[in-house]
Amino acid sequence: MTGITQKLVVALAVSLVAALLLAACGGGPSSPSTVQQADTPAEETQHMQAHEHDDEHAHDADEHMSAMGHDVPEEADAMLNPIQADDESLVAGAALYAANCVVCHGETGQGDGPTAKELEKKPADLHADHVQDNSDGALFHIISHGRPDTPMPAWEDVLSEEERWHVVNFLRTFGE
Repeated sequence: MTGITQKLVVALAVSLVAALLLAACGGGPSSPSTVQQADTPAEETQHMQAHEHDDEHAHDADEHMSAMGHDVPEEADAMLNPIQADDESLVAGAALYAANCVVCHGETGQGDGPTAKELEKKPADLHADHVQDNSDGALFHIISHGRPDTPMPAWEDVLSEEERWHVVNFLRTFGE
């Protein structure tokens, strides 16, 4: 990706994040295919309680040095990304990230989103080697199935397969 293209993608991502945050604060519409919502306040409370923790525990990078350290099956680790990481995919991935991932991982992917301080385990810094060293298939598996014993939820019932691959492509921009 050229420097100008990368800057354009980042500018679009920042614009999308700002627009989505304004829409969220103003009660604007959100797409049911990209935002998971609780059906009742009790379900929302249960979801939040399941992920409420203190921020005294840092994300243990040594625990996650490989796809196998993330409990990713070998066949998932070997999966090839069917979506080319072109400008279209990166823009789609940035929008999906802004709508679904920023709250925990933060705008810049450093695990410092608005809810991160409430979590026992800090969300992964998406720039870190223990994330970027994973194959696309491993990242797809983690996004799809979540991570047991962490606040990372499964997204397979929220995002389509194609959307999850776009997110994988966007996550790679944090390693550049």
